Amino acid sequence: MIKFIRFYALEIYTVISMQALVIAGIVGDLSVIQKFVLVYIFLFVLHEWEEMRYPGGFADLIAKMIGVGLDEKMKRQSRITTSILLLTFTITPLIFHQYPITILPLAFLGLFEGLVHIFAIRLFKCPGFYSPGLVTAEIQAIVSIILFVYLIRNNIAAGFDFVIGFVCMVVCFVLMQRTLTKMVGIKYSDLPKMLKKQLEKK
Repeated sequence: MIKFIRFYALEIYTVISMQALVIAGIVGDLSVIQKFVLVYIFLFVLHEWEEMRYPGGFADLIAKMIGVGLDEKMKRQSRITTSILLLTFTITPLIFHQYPITILPLAFLGLFEGLVHIFAIRLFKCPGFYSPGLVTAEIQAIVSIILFVYLIRNNIAAGFDFVIGFVCMVVCFVLMQRTLTKMVGIKYSDLPKMLKKQLEKK
């Protein structure tokens, strides 16, 4: 069972996410916050597939940067921690939508993804203006901007809420990255050096 989960982590995440969309559609009478969450759920599923499978290749770019070899098993297994993060960020505000602060880590993650994938083009010296996952990442960023505007214009979230949401996103994302780097046998503290070395390459 454990081997199955490790190998089909992306597929399992996709099924769970699609089930959440179906259940939400059946229940109906959704708040605006919940509707935003459903959009994110759908986009994150597409993003994971674009990044890892069609066209895929993001994991290979990371592996090349840090100088390690990743077999198919390791690539698939890496989706476990990512799936846990995404499910936590989406299911929480879907259930507790009456507390708008719960969607802010999700909104900041969507914006962060958009920025990261643009930065990745230069970092990985990608041919053409594209890095695996770029299209869906930029759509996520646009949705996040729309959500921020909605929350601010309607006075739904205060300034301190945005600070907490951002900090929560950063902490959770770092924990996920630490787990991933540990899985491939490198120290998380070495990542900045690797990024600097990659950027200095001509």
